[in-house]
Amino acid sequence: MSGVDAKADGAALASVTVRAAAAWFLDQRTLPRHGTVRAFEDGFRRTLGELIPRVEQLAAALPADDVPAQVALAALAEARRRLDEEEAAGLRGEVERVRRIAKSVLALCGHHDVLTSLRTYEGAGRRPSAVGEDAP
Repeated sequence: MSGVDAKADGAALASVTVRAAAAWFLDQRTLPRHGTVRAFEDGFRRTLGELIPRVEQLAAALPADDVPAQVALAALAEARRRLDEEEAAGLRGEVERVRRIAKSVLALCGHHDVLTSLRTYEGAGRRPSAVGEDAP
C-alpha cells in the first residue's frame, strides 16, 4: 500500500505525485532502463484509467459549447490515441511512446483542475473570468 490515502486531501497529494512523476520522466535526458520505463508506463496508464472517466464526466456536465470542456474532450481523444499506440521498437522508441503518455497525464491533470474549478464556481453561481482568476 502506498502512503497516499484515498480522502480528498489524498487525491490532491496523488495528483501532485503523479504530476511530479510525469514531469520527472519527461525531463530525463538519458535513456532510463527498460524496467523503469515499464514501471512508469504502468503508473501512467493507471492514472489515465482514473482520470479519463472523471474528466469526461466533468466535461459532460458543462454546456456543449463550453470551451474548456471542448478542449478537455480533445485532450481525452489524444490520450486515448496515445494509450492505443503499439509498443515501439527499441528502448528509444519506447521512451518516446511513454513520454507521449506522460504528456497526456499532465494535460488531463490540468483539465481536471480547470473543469473542477469551473464546477465549483458554477455551483456558487459564478464563473472565473479567466483561468486561475477569481470572478468578483
